[in-house]
Amino acid sequence: RALSAIDPRRFGRRAAARLEASAGGRAALRWWPYAVLPALALFAGLTPQLLSTRWMFISVLGVTYLLMSARTNLFSIAVAAVMLAYLPVEMDTFERGIMFNIALYTLLGIGLNVVVGYAGLLDLGYVAFFATGAYLYALLTGPERGGGFDTGIPFWVVLPMALLLAALVGVALGIPVLRLRGDYLAIVTLGFGEIIRIMLNNNPNGLTQGPQGVFGLPDTSILNTSITTPFEYYYLILAGCLIAAFATERILGSRVGRAWEAIREDEDVAASMGIDTTLYKLLAFAIGAAIGGAGGVIFAAKQGSVFPSDFDLNVSINVLALVIIGGMGNVRGVLLGAFLLIGLPDVLRDFSVNLGFARFNNIGQDYRLVIFGAALVTVMVLRPEGLIPSRRRAAEFEQAEQLEAEMAT
Repeated sequence: RALSAIDPRRFGRRAAARLEASAGGRAALRWWPYAVLPALALFAGLTPQLLSTRWMFISVLGVTYLLMSARTNLFSIAVAAVMLAYLPVEMDTFERGIMFNIALYTLLGIGLNVVVGYAGLLDLGYVAFFATGAYLYALLTGPERGGGFDTGIPFWVVLPMALLLAALVGVALGIPVLRLRGDYLAIVTLGFGEIIRIMLNNNPNGLTQGPQGVFGLPDTSILNTSITTPFEYYYLILAGCLIAAFATERILGSRVGRAWEAIREDEDVAASMGIDTTLYKLLAFAIGAAIGGAGGVIFAAKQGSVFPSDFDLNVSINVLALVIIGGMGNVRGVLLGAFLLIGLPDVLRDFSVNLGFARFNNIGQDYRLVIFGAALVTVMVLRPEGLIPSRRRAAEFEQAEQLEAEMAT
């Protein structure tokens, strides 16, 4: 009975409340993140042989979390943006590829956050919109010998075309599932994503080239400047993340965002209050799908080829997981979730080697994903609402816990 009364979530919140209650604790929470930055620079200068890019990654991850979980201000956003922009400069090609994947999944997470976090529609087929944008770019720009049509259309013309086509695909998915909710909606959207993947693999009318995919895509150019390396593509997709984050945050504060929140809370009550739930649900599907299509275009341009195996169910699961763990309804939580789920497993790959403990090398290699999975379980137990949830989402979980406590007593 004593063990069952222990709730780790309440314990963590009580500790945080006590820290915030004291004047010293409030000052530490406010200024400690900014003091860490010069400390890291000093540590890098004194012990350069101990500071690998993986240590830098973990340090930046921690500072970014502290900055973004606190009250948002322009200084915090500027510091986080500078860190994200400067981090790839000190990395090699492989690690820059990891940063590109983090930024790519951040963009996809922002799109899925519109559907799941804002409107409350559980979508497990989000990879279909990602594949739509990627294959549209590959077919329009790829050479004929590689399976494309070699139309010569530039990147910046294909990008809005992919946004429009992915939005139309999102509406086409949303119309048949308007009456579905919860688990039933998740199952139908999962099936839709698998249908798209199987269709790409079956090569309908010789269009998608089947398992061979479309390859030999040309390099992207901006203002007559060619983009060829992961380092350059990272900044391209980082710009896309900033634009998508700004747009979705502005929409959330508008009438459309308030309608999405009402639908997420209770669709029947929202409809009774005069909200056109059909229109706003289709709008959520369209906007989320358009952002996913933009991510597909940048992915195809950077990859230089696309294959049906690139768009399996794991993509949808990873994007949904980072949205939930980071905190639904919050763009900052999406960024943190992408760091944790996409970047951290690769960072831990050779972590034991960087520590200098050769005898733990096999442990680090063999049980890397086991340790990572245990860490995710711990996060979800201690923070079921996500690491950085929106204020409304955090209030919902707090009210639910209070209700459970009152019913228990």
